[in-house]
Amino acid sequence: MKLAGISMIGNDADVVEAFVRHTLGLLDHLFVVVHCAQDGTREILAALQAEGLPITLVLDNEPAFLQGERLTWLAREAWAAIQPDFAFLLDADEFIVPPQRPVIEAALGALPPMVLAAGIRLLTFVPTSDDPAGELHPIRRIQHRVREEPPVFKMVLTPGFVVDRRWAIDHGNHGLLPIGGQQQLNVPGLRQLALAHYPVRSAAQVTNKTIVGYLAHLAAGRPGVEERRIATHWRRCYEEMVVQGATRGMTEEQLVGWFHGRPDLRPRAGELVHDPTPAPHALRYAHLIRNDPYSTLARFTEALIRSRPGQLDGVRFDHPPETSGSDAHATIRQRQ
Repeated sequence: MKLAGISMIGNDADVVEAFVRHTLGLLDHLFVVVHCAQDGTREILAALQAEGLPITLVLDNEPAFLQGERLTWLAREAWAAIQPDFAFLLDADEFIVPPQRPVIEAALGALPPMVLAAGIRLLTFVPTSDDPAGELHPIRRIQHRVREEPPVFKMVLTPGFVVDRRWAIDHGNHGLLPIGGQQQLNVPGLRQLALAHYPVRSAAQVTNKTIVGYLAHLAAGRPGVEERRIATHWRRCYEEMVVQGATRGMTEEQLVGWFHGRPDLRPRAGELVHDPTPAPHALRYAHLIRNDPYSTLARFTEALIRSRPGQLDGVRFDHPPETSGSDAHATIRQRQ
């Protein structure tokens, strides 16, 4: 059985090396769209590729976050390249568990014939005040997951998805959508497998995720209903952080807790499960991480501006701004 991973990775320098080493310990090849990365992610991926790891990198310098569109294309390119039997759609903060190839193959081999995809449940891991503060490796540091939460699934694709071109990958890798439609395809679940999910790892990473992440969604220019469907969580966090200033003056622990909706990071009885994901590989490229929100935002903004040149072409010197009304013109004339 040949297994592939398909990912779109942006500013995830703190976790990307751990993700690649874990994933390629279980799968045969990893295909990655490197999306407008400004924090060292691109350099770390290139270093991992230079080691000889089976990674194919596709550079995407478009600031808009077009995950569904990009990964639909990449999935079909992956099948043309290596003809995998299955392909996991993975974000950089998602780790397949249990990390045992025979268990993975047995679960996939039991799927009904002719399905286009299957779902894998997310297990959300959260930082706590008990975490070893000096541990740089995020998977070794964060060892507790939420005991019970509403089920959220990510997709594993079969060759049927490549053959049936009526379907595309939905944003977030949570399902398949018919081209031009909005009703996700019902797919079977893989109960034997899960994805250990580490969405929050530090205050700097949360800030990058909230500000740059939401702006990248916004840059896609989706219709209002579609934008609200996709970016609900990002918009809420962005409004609280940037517009309302709710996070100003917060400590690192408070900021991480805010993003998770938890006032503090103290583990409560019955709330969390101590369930560390094996992380045997040390980080070799931590020196390449540039986890500075100010720098990341500035570089993203520059990329966004440079990707859309000539927006003022055709503006006349004698033409008033479109937002200026007749009252404004009258006021200017009176002052003259």
